[in-house]
Amino acid sequence: MTNTRTLRIRLLLWISGPLLALWVISTLIDHDVARGFVNLTYDRALLDTALDLGRNVRESGNQLYLDLPQSVIEMLISGQHGRFYYRASGPNGEYITGDPDLPGPELDEVEDRVTYYDDVFRNEPVRAVALRVPVRPRSGKGAIVIHVAERTKQRTDFARQIMLRMMIPQGVLVLLATLAVWFGVGLGLRALTSVRREIESRSHIDLSPIDENSAPVEVRPLILAMNDLLSRLSAALAAQQRFIADAAHQLRTPVAALKAQAELAARQVHEGEAVATLKHLHTAADHAARLVNQLLTMARAEPGSHRSVMRQQVNLAALAREVTGEWVPQALTRDIDLGFDDTSADAEISADPFLIREMLNNLVDNAIQYTPAGGHVTVRVRQEAGHAVLEVEDDGPGIAPDERAKVFDRFYRTPGGSPEGCGLGLAIVREIVQGHQAEIAVAEGAGGRGTRMIITFPAPR
Repeated sequence: MTNTRTLRIRLLLWISGPLLALWVISTLIDHDVARGFVNLTYDRALLDTALDLGRNVRESGNQLYLDLPQSVIEMLISGQHGRFYYRASGPNGEYITGDPDLPGPELDEVEDRVTYYDDVFRNEPVRAVALRVPVRPRSGKGAIVIHVAERTKQRTDFARQIMLRMMIPQGVLVLLATLAVWFGVGLGLRALTSVRREIESRSHIDLSPIDENSAPVEVRPLILAMNDLLSRLSAALAAQQRFIADAAHQLRTPVAALKAQAELAARQVHEGEAVATLKHLHTAADHAARLVNQLLTMARAEPGSHRSVMRQQVNLAALAREVTGEWVPQALTRDIDLGFDDTSADAEISADPFLIREMLNNLVDNAIQYTPAGGHVTVRVRQEAGHAVLEVEDDGPGIAPDERAKVFDRFYRTPGGSPEGCGLGLAIVREIVQGHQAEIAVAEGAGGRGTRMIITFPAPR
């Protein structure tokens, strides 16, 4: 299955995973730290309360009791850290005061002066401290034990609040780090974006190397590889064009000689089957000469040829008028009305005049071939929204909608087409149009008859 994840998403996944894992680990550590801090604080509060109670141990009539002021009682009921429970036990474990059912170790079970323990009181978990308080020797009693307890819910809530206050900033940091990676990768990929835009803005005939000096060091190997590919592609196209051009040049002379010899032989023979054979030979030689010329034109129009990059200011209207005039004699021999309609004499384009002339020749020739006797062919130049537009319109049989895209393929001929064609005329037109960054469209002629070729040139810069 094709992986459609972008580089930015991959980097986010690689980075966000460890960041989230670190966040979870940090949360667990923070929870232990917060719980330890809270327990230490609350345990000290328990011990302070127990010490305050121990300071109020009194003896009366050989009996021990706690003389608790009202302020101490209020502190026990609603202290800063919540409700306290307490119980005081005598040296023999006898109950003195406080909550009699408060669990806790007795005097003989308390090894140290201060003992912390966890228990359950009134169906709630509590944290308690047992404090051994010595009494005066004259009482004959060694010590009493004071138990002070509180519910652990306050500790849990406080620890949770501390943990949340630590988690939220860390989560925000993880989010900010993710956003920083997102935008940082975007900034880092701007170099690739500029390379992509440079390639997209190029025409198919521009195979010059891409400038790698402005790209980061990490991107330069990619650009160098692309430049190497462009160089090899340019060399391959140049070799192909040289072969086609050389072959066409080499074929021109023998084909022209064959055509001349066929014409000479036809003049010398006046009867018999040889006359028809010589006529067919002359037609075939003429067809071959036409094919050779079109192959040579195709080689000149393809990307990579020296003519594909030659540009100068061309008056499209003047050039179209001149080419149309050159085809008038051939149109008259076919009884076709060939006209020129110039609605914009200032239609200037940046182009190679030789290739534009070849394009016009192929368009006019194609229109004349497919227009029956008595028909009309019109060449038109106009301007539309700052663009120069060239039109060649005829009232022939037209092109079916499903055939309009195919007629620009090489050696493709429409069913019932002219036997004189080679199937390269419109292919040459398309190469020249694309080489000039123009657009070509096929539409119906006036009144829904015939064909109208519409070529729109780019607006001058």
